[in-house]
Amino acid sequence: MKRLRDRNTGDILVLMIAFTVCGYIIVISAVLIVNAFINPNEEQTGAARNIADIINTLIGLLAGYLAGRSGFKSKDGGEEDEPPT
Repeated sequence: MKRLRDRNTGDILVLMIAFTVCGYIIVISAVLIVNAFINPNEEQTGAARNIADIINTLIGLLAGYLAGRSGFKSKDGGEEDEPPT
């Protein structure tokens, strides 16, 4: 496993975005759970829909990152494949 300082800038940026979004989801979910106990008659569907949208964004970010990394060979030290001519 690579240490953080051995990663390239793109990897670090994706990790920062992922940790930020995951932290946001955890905090907002905890607030919704507490709010559901404090105000049981209040509807939570709008907030839950927003959390689902954020999770979909995170999945799209992960898919885009993996698609971008598919041009690299993992066993050969991260060298790029030859571009098609």
